[in-house]
Amino acid sequence: MKKKIQIWMVVLILIASSVVISDSSVLANSSSTTTTTPVDSAKIDDHVESMIEQLQIPGVALGIVKGDQIVYLKGYGTSGPDGDPITPQTPFILGSTTKSFTALAIMQLVEQGKIDLNAPMQQYLPNFKLADPKAAEAILVKDLLHQVSGFSTYEGRRVFNNKFDSIDELATHLGDVSLSNPVGSTYHYSNLNYDLLGAIIQAASGQSYAEYVQEHIFNPLDMKNSFTSVAEAQQNGLAKGYQSIFGYMLPKDFPNNPSILASGYLISSAEDMAHYLTAQLNNGSYQNVSIVSPASVSTMHQPYAEDPSTGHYYGMGWEINGNIIQHNGAIENFYSDMILDGDTAIVVLINAQDFLVRGMNFSKIASGVQQIMNGQEPTGVEITNVTRTYAIIDSICVIIAALVVWSIYNLFEWKKKFTPTPLRITVSLLSLLIFNLIIPVGVLISMGSMAPWYVFFTYLPGIGHFIFIICILLLGIGAIKTFLLIQSLVKHKMKQNNPR
Repeated sequence: MKKKIQIWMVVLILIASSVVISDSSVLANSSSTTTTTPVDSAKIDDHVESMIEQLQIPGVALGIVKGDQIVYLKGYGTSGPDGDPITPQTPFILGSTTKSFTALAIMQLVEQGKIDLNAPMQQYLPNFKLADPKAAEAILVKDLLHQVSGFSTYEGRRVFNNKFDSIDELATHLGDVSLSNPVGSTYHYSNLNYDLLGAIIQAASGQSYAEYVQEHIFNPLDMKNSFTSVAEAQQNGLAKGYQSIFGYMLPKDFPNNPSILASGYLISSAEDMAHYLTAQLNNGSYQNVSIVSPASVSTMHQPYAEDPSTGHYYGMGWEINGNIIQHNGAIENFYSDMILDGDTAIVVLINAQDFLVRGMNFSKIASGVQQIMNGQEPTGVEITNVTRTYAIIDSICVIIAALVVWSIYNLFEWKKKFTPTPLRITVSLLSLLIFNLIIPVGVLISMGSMAPWYVFFTYLPGIGHFIFIICILLLGIGAIKTFLLIQSLVKHKMKQNNPR
């Protein structure tokens, strides 16, 4: 869903053409924080607070690890409309950084001899089926981890709004799905891969995914403000997530969806994520507690499949860019970033999302902190002026809406204004073909090929609804104009054949 604003601007402009013819912050370091490495806290605070102000988001939680020590924890801004301050203990929904937890759980079970990475996934999920039975048989566990199973990005998005009650139910209802590429041949970032890994964890461990993660990851890493249930997290101070609707950040709740927990919906705090990243930096150990072997950590961090859109590589729940190991997460109303850079780890959690304008700049918060930790000035953090950009977008939407209303009004004036001359007939036909058929159908198909429209309605509220409704209206107007044109031509011809 991460698309550059220019794409959406083009879509809006094309539609338009078709109808013409705080920032308070609270320092809340936990008692476990040991600052043995100098941290330029003033520069970090200036950077984060500046980004919050420019992006017009409610708040951020930050954690920094150096070696085996947590060197900085801080909350900035507010956790919701009630104005409560964000702290390092405030839970956030993680988004796709969840995938690294799922990969870790798989590697734990590999070490226990309960999972074989080279085994077909049907060995663990015998009821798993696809449209092509041979393809279902060919997918290996490691193909899911490396995102080379053949599942498309689209299929991974299609499950966002599913109504399944469990991971197992999702895993057994894919009989209509076809792979976009042969198994093992092509990288496609697809949430479905990690949803199925969640089902494999359940089958191999004999526990639910939620129980397994709690017992084997959260508990040993002393992650006391991490949860697998939205309801439980809400009872323990879960931040309120915000969404952008025509540029305005509004708090929004979403129903719990346990079937996709393993790909994007674990919940944690900056402090707990610092514990987790400490283990990632230190061969699987945190405070003398080992949750996985050094070999498994190395395996997860190894580059495997190249993402042609970025030139980066995917390992197992982690993206690898040279010496940088990272992953971000973006769901309806939350965002997260994890970065491992040498002996330094950074986590940024944000209780907001905006896939149209702000979201493309969220990663600059973590990257700026990374530069500061490396003794550099945070560069490249100039961001789009949110207010000005949305003023332009909203103005375009208003103009489009006005033009559509004007076009509908003209339908009632058709009989008075339209005289069927060869030139007018030709212009009308071309206008109908281009502006009331090709453009709206093209927009509906092109955007629908990226994700189902109900996903756009959820992840791009307001603008997504607007684009869809305008396209449908244009098609409806085109159908009525076609009828009126034919009616006018028939009447004109009758007059010619029966002159008075």
